[in-house]
Amino acid sequence: MSSNDSVQKPRFVPRLLTAGIPFLVVFCMTTAEAQDKQIRYAPMHRLTMDEYEGTLRFWQTTYPQWVTLESRGLSGQNLPVYLVKITDRDVSDEDKQICLITTLHCGPERTGASGAMAFVEWMLSGDPLAAETRRRQIILVMPVVNPLSLFHTDRWRNEHGVEPYAGLDRKGKLWDVKTLTIRNPQDAPELMAVLSVVDEYQPEVHADFHGTGLQEYSPDQLGTRRTYHGQIMTEITGSAYSNNALRPWDWRVTEAMIEAGNAAGFPSDRFEADAQRTFWGTELDPLSKRLWQGKPMFYSQHYSYAKYHTMLSTHEVAWEQSIVARMKGLLSIGNNVWNDERQPSYPVNRIKNFVGHFVTAYGNTAAQRRKSRVELWSKQAQFSLGFLYPQTVGRESLVCTTTAAAKRAVAAADFRELQLNLHDHFGADAGNIRNFIEAGPEFKLGMGTPRSQLLAATDTDDVRIENGISFRLRLPYRNPSQLDVQLNGQALKPSATDGYETWFADGFTQVHVNVPPTKASKTELYFITCGYEPNEVRPNGWMPPAAVQQRFATAKADATPATFTDMPYGEHFRQTMDLWLAPVPNPTPLVFYLHGGGWAAQDKTDIHQHLDVRALLNAGISVASVNYRLLQDASAADVSPPVQWPLNDAARALQFVRSNASQWRIDKARIGACGVSAGGCSSLWLALHDDMAEANSDDLIARESTRLWCAAGKAPQTSLDPLQLKEWIPNYEYGGRAFGFPGATRPDAFAPFLAARDSLLPHIRRYSPIEHVSNDDPPIFMEFPEQDKDPIAGESQADPTHSAVSGLMLQRKLQSLGVESELRYRGDRKTGGTDMQQFLTLQLLRDELR
Repeated sequence: MSSNDSVQKPRFVPRLLTAGIPFLVVFCMTTAEAQDKQIRYAPMHRLTMDEYEGTLRFWQTTYPQWVTLESRGLSGQNLPVYLVKITDRDVSDEDKQICLITTLHCGPERTGASGAMAFVEWMLSGDPLAAETRRRQIILVMPVVNPLSLFHTDRWRNEHGVEPYAGLDRKGKLWDVKTLTIRNPQDAPELMAVLSVVDEYQPEVHADFHGTGLQEYSPDQLGTRRTYHGQIMTEITGSAYSNNALRPWDWRVTEAMIEAGNAAGFPSDRFEADAQRTFWGTELDPLSKRLWQGKPMFYSQHYSYAKYHTMLSTHEVAWEQSIVARMKGLLSIGNNVWNDERQPSYPVNRIKNFVGHFVTAYGNTAAQRRKSRVELWSKQAQFSLGFLYPQTVGRESLVCTTTAAAKRAVAAADFRELQLNLHDHFGADAGNIRNFIEAGPEFKLGMGTPRSQLLAATDTDDVRIENGISFRLRLPYRNPSQLDVQLNGQALKPSATDGYETWFADGFTQVHVNVPPTKASKTELYFITCGYEPNEVRPNGWMPPAAVQQRFATAKADATPATFTDMPYGEHFRQTMDLWLAPVPNPTPLVFYLHGGGWAAQDKTDIHQHLDVRALLNAGISVASVNYRLLQDASAADVSPPVQWPLNDAARALQFVRSNASQWRIDKARIGACGVSAGGCSSLWLALHDDMAEANSDDLIARESTRLWCAAGKAPQTSLDPLQLKEWIPNYEYGGRAFGFPGATRPDAFAPFLAARDSLLPHIRRYSPIEHVSNDDPPIFMEFPEQDKDPIAGESQADPTHSAVSGLMLQRKLQSLGVESELRYRGDRKTGGTDMQQFLTLQLLRDELR
């Protein structure tokens, strides 16, 4: 545990007991009490420098086939900083993992150093795991990083005031994190010795041992306790209380070590998990007293990670045999195949990622992968990763760029531009990528780097790969077949060196693409596609209860899939439509549906609650159901009044349909609009408004007509004038939000709307359907199925927003001009069963053209 740790080890500090009157307390201990305490708390042996060096040389002499001993530098008083290298020399080093063990905080924390010695002793034993580890790994141990501190000063800092663990000197932090260099390296020989080992071996794992000790206490506090009687501590595996960044990135590694310790009888603290607190972060400072106290900081051990992608692990040691047990759990990982890999190794070979797609080290031996890992790690900041989005069944992809030209190529605005760019890179092979893209439903290439940054890339960002590169895609199926894996439009064959490998692990079929050094050095853009058959059907789309399905016509919607779904007619994500094309050879009429929801809710899928789409298609009528921008979208964009967006979108969507009438085989003339509530209001507004076509516009869509063959509304609003509506229906209170008046309730929004009515009158007249009635308007149908009594103007209504009174007032005006119209409501005593669907079908299939 470091001097920076927020949790201190136990201190033995005498207390003066007072009762308001100062007095001196003299502590006396009898001989019998002293002997009892001596028996209970036996003094811990203090290893001497002579014993330390003697032991190291004994091991070197006794186990010459396994042990190499060297000094990597000199601490104060010319004390050597030793490195013990343990490995079986009869086995080639080519495929060995490398594990480095240091004691950056040794000195006052003595059990870290003695634990390292106990670990070396075990590594040289006949334990089968130790023997296997010697064959499979190179174990590097620096048992005493700061010998002056451990054997003489009992302080963390060396004679120059340098503390190796946190990387401090008398001026503060000695590290320049950006350049990974330290200030005045001549003052930190112990730390430089460790860094020299890291640089030479570039280990897969770097474990650092800490421990107990009465560190930095004054002599009057310690008294006779210089022999360290009985001190223990809460042992910690894989991290440090002061720095939550000193841990393996995979919790399963930590758990393997904890489990091994538990099996030997030694428990471990699990940091924030045992504390049941979430992590700290800058924006969470106001909650600091409720958060985990460890914070991410750069300590010297991070040099290994920052430079070589080495996995870090920090340990607190109370008992030497505990750290030996826990290290067995770690070493077992390095001896075996990790989780979803195919070769024995520590989990250190994934270098760059984007949403489950990975750049990994290349190679079939540990040495090859280490060389590749270190190179890729130093260059990964210049990589950009992506894949075709969204991911879909039977298809997977991965894109990686390593140069500015490649980044600009994938920053294409759309697939058409992307395919042109790929042709420039890959020539004829780009056709295979084009075929893959066109065969799927994906709509973009999603990149982990923003498009603006991709376009701004310069040649200074270019990197070339000299030691090979590999990529990992994962298919979420156990037995996919018919794999078609291509790199840059060229088919790959199964190969561990130049091609792809597959295996099932961790719930995925792993697809590992290998690009050898000769090919990687010449490639700047990697476009991997993978087609496959999943060989299993996994239903998705939870179904609501039967009563809910019946209410919302779920079965009808599922039974009638659209010809085109989410067809965009504008740039906003809500400017889309679903389109069903009737399967007939001649141009068909079209029902143009606008959903309800007060222009603030619902979706185009509610068409199935109000129309039988299948029946319309069977009758030879095509159907479009339209989404539009909502009032809240307009308000967020400071559009006033907000209602203009949903209404203008209705007109634009109608024009878009007409602009595509030829390719969709739609009769431009015979289009009938309809909708419910606000959607009905929009439909009536379109039907009654003069043509909004702009004949001379440069926008071809805007040139199309907005006039209709007919229009129908279910419970539509026919006016948006608050004063007029109050005269018709005294308890009316809807429409304020459409004109930018927010409110928690409809009355809250309506009152200021009514008060501001005169100033808003030009807008009100522009967007109220009834204001646009003329004698050339098409036939209009309105139904109010929830009307509970005859509609009489001037009477309050049970549902004023959807009252047939508003329909009655519009019908009177239409009839006065000779416009065909029909009004239906419950209990209207009219014969026949005409509803919105019947009206549209009869009108759109009339033989004569208007």
